[in-house]
Amino acid sequence: MKTVAKQFAYSLLVVLIALNGCTNSKKSENGTGDITSEASESKTVNDDNYVIAETDWNWNIQQSTTPINEWLHKEPVTMKNQTIIRSNADVVYSLALVDVRDGATFSIPERENGAMQLMQLIDENHFTVKVIFAGESATLTPKDLNSGEYVYILARTRISDDLEETKKAQKSMVIDAKSAVPYEGKGYKPEEVEAYRNKLIKDVTEDHLEIVGAKGFGEKPSDVDKVNYLHCAAMGWGGLPPKYAQYTALIKGQGSGEKNQTLTFPKPDLDYEKGGFFSITTYNSESWIGEENFYISMDRMKDNGDGTMTVDFNSDTPYSVTVSEGWNGTLRLYLPVDAEKTIEEINHFVNIPITKK
Repeated sequence: MKTVAKQFAYSLLVVLIALNGCTNSKKSENGTGDITSEASESKTVNDDNYVIAETDWNWNIQQSTTPINEWLHKEPVTMKNQTIIRSNADVVYSLALVDVRDGATFSIPERENGAMQLMQLIDENHFTVKVIFAGESATLTPKDLNSGEYVYILARTRISDDLEETKKAQKSMVIDAKSAVPYEGKGYKPEEVEAYRNKLIKDVTEDHLEIVGAKGFGEKPSDVDKVNYLHCAAMGWGGLPPKYAQYTALIKGQGSGEKNQTLTFPKPDLDYEKGGFFSITTYNSESWIGEENFYISMDRMKDNGDGTMTVDFNSDTPYSVTVSEGWNGTLRLYLPVDAEKTIEEINHFVNIPITKK
């Protein structure tokens, strides 16, 4: 554990936000062991069942606040209502836990402004079994899952200039489930799940275990390896696989509160026709939103007309954000055309320094 977790920081989209027992146990094709093992074999949390237990922890919280098959629509994050560090201001989230034992259909109507909207459907093993976009629908049954009879929806609606339009788009999404059996927890003790999670997080933050997000978030067992699978679930349960979204955990030269700083970087290769976009969000020294003007999407950045974009910091330009001493920031990218190419673009981005104007 001598290397720093660079790939985790560069390519992992973290979304901190979720199971029903099944005897369908599947084995990874890449020699990682029984990743989707039956959780009820033991209620003691360990490497073999941690991901199931983490899902159970999240799903119990959802079940305690929102009925099965119903939406919990979140509000846009602001400096005043933030509840976790490094909050995401790109999208509003909508959450639901859905019973698919008799089948369920998920639909998103077309969005008139073309802005990104998607539903991420996650099974009990923390695999993303389906992602649908505006204008699409999908029907799932237990046969479509790696195991279990429930899926968790983590829907993301890009925030437009018209907040009412954003909320209308949120509420337009449809869940049509043919059964509504409430989820029953598996019996893991929350404190044991939390302790195991903290142990895995410590592997990365204190012991410098290198984590590759691309090998931790997947659609099926063969997409991941066990080390990354475990640690990515601990660091960011609910993250999208890298072919849908990526992010950086730093901006080179971040931290100065001086006036008139600037950053110019190549425009990422994203699927803009499908609503792909990118943004920069800034945080204070403790990783909380600390300014009203903390966020800038690609629409407000300066397009230099040569394939590059510019963002200013503490400047009087319309494409500037306000930062304080010790600040840190992240670049988020949605809907890469080519996930591997986007990882290369990110690795280049984090080596472009902020400079004085």
